[in-house]
Amino acid sequence: MLKKLHYTLLLIVILCSTVLHAQEKSTISSPISSDEITTFMNIYEYKLNHSFDIATSLLNAAQQTTISEERMATILTAQFNGDDMQLTTTEKEEFEKIKAIMEKDRMINQVALDSFITKNKMKLSRYEEIENYFHNNDSFQNKVAQLYNQKTN
Repeated sequence: MLKKLHYTLLLIVILCSTVLHAQEKSTISSPISSDEITTFMNIYEYKLNHSFDIATSLLNAAQQTTISEERMATILTAQFNGDDMQLTTTEKEEFEKIKAIMEKDRMINQVALDSFITKNKMKLSRYEEIENYFHNNDSFQNKVAQLYNQKTN
């Protein structure tokens, strides 16, 4: 049963962690300095190494509820398959509790990232602008990758 729950969680993680980025060309408000690129690389590396782990958060949240692992796996599998499943009032309340716990975990993760950005002397808005540009500009991605490879070698 635990194996089935982990399989279901893995499927949920795959679906929820897919991030769609705009296909339009990104623009940047001001040129990115070499210091900003270095800072961006450090922050982005931190973000990748400390990303929000939805599966762990879900498991921890589920352990704080009265829903059994077997029932949780059944419900999540049904939802994943698009099957209509009737939940009891208690189950609905427990899922709301899980949702709240997971949102709190996500916010804690976001605050930690925001704090790391600030400690690296970059404004949050500037980091987000550079990250968006990074995701939408192949030449900038290549430049960052080249600098990152030089840094790690």
